[in-house]
Amino acid sequence: MTPHELNLHIHAYAERSRQQSEEGLTLAYLTAYWQRVKRMPDLRKLIQDYRPKKQNADKELLAQIKAINAAMGGAVRESGT
Repeated sequence: MTPHELNLHIHAYAERSRQQSEEGLTLAYLTAYWQRVKRMPDLRKLIQDYRPKKQNADKELLAQIKAINAAMGGAVRESGT
């Protein structure tokens, strides 16, 4: 393993650890909040709010990348060379 790969693994581990900490904190906060709320919100609505948004289609992403490339003065190469 090269030093660069080790650094990438360290950063990935730190990010995973931060996300797990935030998830635990959020869970504790919501648990405490929901114990005090008089009327529970609809679970279906809560789940819908946190579902990932629809991803852009491949063609839309390609069009956005081409627009950014053109804005930065880049050349468009259609073939792999």
